[in-house]
Amino acid sequence: MILDVNGQAEEIRTFGGTVGDILDSHDIDLDKRDEVKPGVETKVDRDMTVTVNTAKKVSLSVDGEETDEWTNANTVGQALADLGVDAKGADLNTKANQRLKEKGNDIDVTTSKDLTVVADGKDHKVSAAVGTAKEALKESGVKLEKDDFLSVPMSADVSDDQVLTVNRVENKTVKDKQSIEAEVETKKSDSLYEGETKVETEGKDGAKQVVYKVKTINGEEVKKEKKDEKVLSEPETKVVLKGTKKKETPADTGGSDSGDSGSSDSGDSGGDSGDSSTGGGDSGSSGGSMSTAEIKAMLGGPGSKWYSIVECESNFDPKASNGTHFGLFQFLPSTWHSVGGSGNPADASPQEQFQRAKKLQAEAGWGQWQCS
Repeated sequence: MILDVNGQAEEIRTFGGTVGDILDSHDIDLDKRDEVKPGVETKVDRDMTVTVNTAKKVSLSVDGEETDEWTNANTVGQALADLGVDAKGADLNTKANQRLKEKGNDIDVTTSKDLTVVADGKDHKVSAAVGTAKEALKESGVKLEKDDFLSVPMSADVSDDQVLTVNRVENKTVKDKQSIEAEVETKKSDSLYEGETKVETEGKDGAKQVVYKVKTINGEEVKKEKKDEKVLSEPETKVVLKGTKKKETPADTGGSDSGDSGSSDSGDSGGDSGDSSTGGGDSGSSGGSMSTAEIKAMLGGPGSKWYSIVECESNFDPKASNGTHFGLFQFLPSTWHSVGGSGNPADASPQEQFQRAKKLQAEAGWGQWQCS
């Protein structure tokens, strides 16, 4: 018969009646973890093979995870299969056919993994027995520059189907040309009426060059630090004149007293004159001169929008003019004519000026006056 102990077979002769008798006769002491086939109570015959696989202690490390195991296998490869470790394509610290000892068996296994290294917008597939991110990166063929880094530490363990991302870092110097806004200086001028302004000096923005240190990761800016600044051209101050000149207010002569100072014939003549000018828009004596108080009352008094406009535009002076705008409402001659007026707006009666202003407002809105 054949006696096989831990893979070492020899032909023996025996007169024992059971497998246990054979083992005793060959001084083989069994431990409870040992494996015997067939069992020790089995009766023997001359063609039988008795197999004994003793228990062996293994210190096993699989992808960095360490355990202590017992196996009845006789080789490293058999032990891995017995312990359920897939060693196909794996990297071992010893050969698969290396025979196991009773004790002191250290087996390190780095299993084969399929993972992806993403770099520069491309996927680099890796299928190899790698244990760390550094090993996976080396297998991918992707190189890291000085400041580049992985999405995990280089020493980190990796697993199947893991994705590692290479972060490209760039530190660069950027020069940026920027404008220096010109200051605005306001000067008082008695050559302009109150509310009027005039640009005396246009002014000009300056320019400067600013140097930044910029850090980007995968093309996106993450840090910007100012390093230097140089003035290329100084700004030139803009000067604006602001009017202080008061607009003259016509004297309040009192229209009714003026009418009484003439003779009755003269008054009749004035009446005829007023009748003849009715078609001209109340420019005759019948609508004639009005006191400031009467003009204010005509406009609706304080709180009226018309009152506010005239106060701002002409300070209630029906003869007001700045050379281009005329009258209570500061009409342009072309605008005055467009609403039915004739001649110079300042020569028309306050009533007619108000009539034309209301017509303009109805047609074009309040936007015709800045003071609205």
